[in-house]
Amino acid sequence: TTTGNVIITDKNGNVTKVDKTWTFFKDSKGTMRIMAHHSSLPYVPAVGGVTKEEVLAAQNGWGQALVNIATTYDEKGFDAAKAEAEAVLDGGYGYQIAPVLFKPTLTTGDQVFRTTREGALSYFVGGNPKYPSDGGFALKGWRKCEIVNAAVLINGNTATTTGNVIITDKNGNVTKVDKTWTFFKDSKGTMRIMAHH
Repeated sequence: TTTGNVIITDKNGNVTKVDKTWTFFKDSKGTMRIMAHHSSLPYVPAVGGVTKEEVLAAQNGWGQALVNIATTYDEKGFDAAKAEAEAVLDGGYGYQIAPVLFKPTLTTGDQVFRTTREGALSYFVGGNPKYPSDGGFALKGWRKCEIVNAAVLINGNTATTTGNVIITDKNGNVTKVDKTWTFFKDSKGTMRIMAHH
């Protein structure tokens, strides 16, 4: 049995160092065979716990992103709004980490939950034939978003909030929805939405 590091370099010169444990067995013909093989990236300590200021900034960032998508749609059209929504999903949600526990406000039927990036994108901007009921929630002319928390629970590198989101469209119509988010602070310090209801 051996334990140590394996350091591998790709064709572009990028180096990856992994922790490695092997157990070898010499069989009856004298061939060395791997019987156990464990590999993992070295432990990277957390970047620090979540602060309330980071939670509020992430929430306000989400609200501004919603307004930005709507404004982009009105000024530059669908393709630009879709690109903006993709940037929001990639920058603010955790779909690259795990399925996101997303239950959008206006979904019903067999496609209520949007645990994939594709499903979330369709909810925000529509245009995906796999989700024929989606009309593009983020394209509804939103011009203002206010978040009022009832409570914020912080635990290490996660935070869960519950309260209201109050959004105003370009005609002055106000929509108030109940909202719960769970944020996860990733290894780079980015706050990512992992649950959204």
